[in-house]
Amino acid sequence: MLRAHLAALRAVLEAVALLAGKLHTAVRTTTDGVLVRENYLVVTPTMPAVRANRHTARQRIDGRSRWRFDVRVVAVTSDGVLLLTDAVRSAVGAVPVVAGRACTAITVVDPVEDGRVIHDRTSDLYYLDLTLEFWSGGL
Repeated sequence: MLRAHLAALRAVLEAVALLAGKLHTAVRTTTDGVLVRENYLVVTPTMPAVRANRHTARQRIDGRSRWRFDVRVVAVTSDGVLLLTDAVRSAVGAVPVVAGRACTAITVVDPVEDGRVIHDRTSDLYYLDLTLEFWSGGL
């Protein structure tokens, strides 16, 4: 089910023209291990949050769960980070489609350490981290 939810989020993001073809599951490197200097996103899932009594109560496959995905925006300029971040934020409010599940609209999780553009001097790349979230339950 994790892959289905990731695929649903990716489909929503890929539907944004500026993000098409820019989603990856890891930081991009060449075969020599050198970081790729391009604008792209790294989207990684976290395990879904389930009921607090998950260890003592009987679990159901159609139970309600919260899905969070960390998105790292990577760009060659700080302006590129802002451009891609705006594109990601344009997907907020869209509803992912997962077979057999009812999903809520995508929201941005309030940042803890997220939301700040950072420049990595070693790679000479800029990046920004944010977290997207939606809930999913059985139909």
